[in-house]
Amino acid sequence: MAERVSGPYRGYYISAAARFVPTVDAPAASAGAASGTYVGSVSLAEHGPDDPRRMETLLDLGDEQRFESEEQALVFVEQSAREYIDRLLGGH
Repeated sequence: MAERVSGPYRGYYISAAARFVPTVDAPAASAGAASGTYVGSVSLAEHGPDDPRRMETLLDLGDEQRFESEEQALVFVEQSAREYIDRLLGGH
């Protein structure tokens, strides 16, 4: 699992995380490489990443999102969080 914290962005710190989820129906031995996808998650905090009062909400990320790398998942969820903050605070 990879995690990255950025901010503050408009007063919020963004903690984006990505983890590998193996494909359930993939053959056990597929050329020695694990088959699966990365999923991302994000949390927001006003007073830093260790703030116990984190904001938790579900964000609509569109159609089912799958990522080929940790970096793609992190970038996507971080951008989704920034867009959410913009909507929350009334635009740019």
